[in-house]
Amino acid sequence: MGTFHRWGEPAGTPVSLASDTRNNGLDSLYATHRRVLIDAAKGVLGCRARAEDVVHDAFLKLWESGDRHAIEDPLRYLFRMVRNLSIDRLRRQALEGRYSADEDALDELPAPQSGPEQRAIGQLEWQRLQHALGELPERTRTVFTMSQLEGYSQREVATHLSASPTLVHFLLRDALSHCRSRLDTEAA
Repeated sequence: MGTFHRWGEPAGTPVSLASDTRNNGLDSLYATHRRVLIDAAKGVLGCRARAEDVVHDAFLKLWESGDRHAIEDPLRYLFRMVRNLSIDRLRRQALEGRYSADEDALDELPAPQSGPEQRAIGQLEWQRLQHALGELPERTRTVFTMSQLEGYSQREVATHLSASPTLVHFLLRDALSHCRSRLDTEAA
């Protein structure tokens, strides 16, 4: 049975985590050391609100652990939990920050401007693609059009054509290969 010691009692006086005393011991531990634990977490995270969340999470984990393990020094254990949870939270924030920074950078990029020359090139490429698609069998052309131009998934295309997803995959692969080779040949 897991145990921890009440504050003010000698270390040799264990308190069962499964008893009502456990509730009083955890409540007392929380009430007595909450501010110090929050300050420790704030030192890692730099934010009091996040630190309070971490301390709360640590107490919940300790509460939910029940009788799974004995705790010789609950305050030391709790400080370690708070420190580890704070570091985990900081790492997660850094990772999320990297991804959101990338998205913010995308918002700042100027929209591509297409001049008359780019529009003409785009029209020519579109015509060449249309010509290459016209050389394909109807079913292959339908697979390409639905999946690449209309945004349907290969599974949806398969359902529409009453075909297997594997067949749709192979037809799409053939269509893409044909169009690439035609566009590469005509561009050269």
